[in-house]
Amino acid sequence: MSRTLGPAGVPTRALDPMVAAGRPGRGSARRLDVAIGATVAALLATLVIGLGVPVEVRVVAPGLDLAIDTVATLVTLAVAVLAWQRYRDRGQRTALFEASAFLVLAAASAIAAIQALAALDTGIAAGLAPFSEGALYVATAARLIAATLLVVGEAPALRASGTRMPRLVAIGPAAVVVGLVLVAPAVAGALPPLLGATATGPGQPVPALPPPTAANVVLQAIGAALFAAAAASARRRAVRGGPVSEGFLAVGLVFAAFAQLHLAFYPSAYAGIMTSGDLLYLAFDVILLLGIEAETRAYTVELRHANLGLERLREAEVGRAAIEERARLSRELHDGLAQDLWFAKLKVGRLAALPDLDPEARSLCSELDEAIDAGLTEARQAVMALRAEDHAADSFSELMARYVDDYGDRFGIRTEFVCARDVPRLDTRVEAELLRIAQEALSNILRHADATVVRVEVARAHGLVVLTVRDNGRGFDPSAVDGRGFGLTSMSERAALIGGRFTIDSRPLDGARVTIEIPAPPEAPGGSARGSAAGTTPTRGVAR
Repeated sequence: MSRTLGPAGVPTRALDPMVAAGRPGRGSARRLDVAIGATVAALLATLVIGLGVPVEVRVVAPGLDLAIDTVATLVTLAVAVLAWQRYRDRGQRTALFEASAFLVLAAASAIAAIQALAALDTGIAAGLAPFSEGALYVATAARLIAATLLVVGEAPALRASGTRMPRLVAIGPAAVVVGLVLVAPAVAGALPPLLGATATGPGQPVPALPPPTAANVVLQAIGAALFAAAAASARRRAVRGGPVSEGFLAVGLVFAAFAQLHLAFYPSAYAGIMTSGDLLYLAFDVILLLGIEAETRAYTVELRHANLGLERLREAEVGRAAIEERARLSRELHDGLAQDLWFAKLKVGRLAALPDLDPEARSLCSELDEAIDAGLTEARQAVMALRAEDHAADSFSELMARYVDDYGDRFGIRTEFVCARDVPRLDTRVEAELLRIAQEALSNILRHADATVVRVEVARAHGLVVLTVRDNGRGFDPSAVDGRGFGLTSMSERAALIGGRFTIDSRPLDGARVTIEIPAPPEAPGGSARGSAAGTTPTRGVAR
């Protein structure tokens, strides 16, 4: 099966729990082979011992067969529904024939339950209710039909033809079994008998099991061979990546094959008496029930994994959309606002160059030129922050140092930048937000602090990454700020978006210190930080 990748490189196979449910590895295949081998060895031993020791294995319990047939009906019907759903979801044509086979077994169990219910009125005092030849032929035919469907479901030609009328393939054989109930009484007398004659005397209130006939042995042996072949097919599907229930089905079909052999020598002739073959079919139903539970559990696990995959896809899509929006905004700033500001700067320069301009107008031109330069700086800072993802290969310290250098060069302020070596590489969005917070803090310093020295520091302490921007300016009283000045609200909101804590410490005439603390990402295996090329970033300092 080909392996394809969906958005963000997530395998599409992970999004289909019906495909991935219970896919076994080599260890699972070996365990399955061991289970099948042990089952065959144990059942073969019981068959050999049973044939060598003339002891009838039977359980006399009127009403028990009704309960067992009812449970068998529900279990086989559930398996048929699961197989049909697998066919509908995956188009697996073998599952269609599997659904049809178990629907046949469900119909046969339902018919047997009805016969057992009718026989309850007879009771042991009447010598238990014997099955008619017609009923035995219907039960035998149902098992042969089911085994045949399980085997021929592997044939490519039949599987291809089955897709043309899937509902007919699924329901038709079960309808045939129901029809046999109506015609069996009329035709059973013309068929070879399946049971020999038995004698029941006064001292024998419970009849002995009838001896097998040649016709019964041949039919049950054919059924055993077909179930054995079906078990081999189920084992092959399980090993090749089928659902986990296929492994249970393979083991269960081994029980069904040996049940047919037991019925060949110890026929089930009376309602209320369960033979060794009936008990083996009970084990078959129990294994099917375990397979249903295992497949349901596997689907639950795969659905959970699929949900996690979808969550990763959603996060990747949100991140991609954010990057595209940032790129669009940066282009708008660069090609729109920045170009307009440059145009305005050129016009102001031409205006200031006029020879007959009075001193007041010239002073206003100088102020306009400074304001336009500040606007251009803001635009360039915004473009740099929005395009931070384009420099994902650079470390966070390199991105921050580049901006601090540019800030000092432009405004003639002495700048220092220090980054500890143990600071890990952060998520792209976190780095972009931290860079924008630092830009806003430096912009406030330029506009309001009248500082001569600015220090930017990135450190790691107590499981946190700490960004600090401090200056030696005139400072201010943070309690007197109403939340709209100095861009404090913007920085606080950005810190909250990345799960950080924003604090500011300042006093009049004593500078200011802005601090952002965010949780540090976990260390990757081997001790290196996630996303960092070398695991550490160098300390860098720049003075202007």
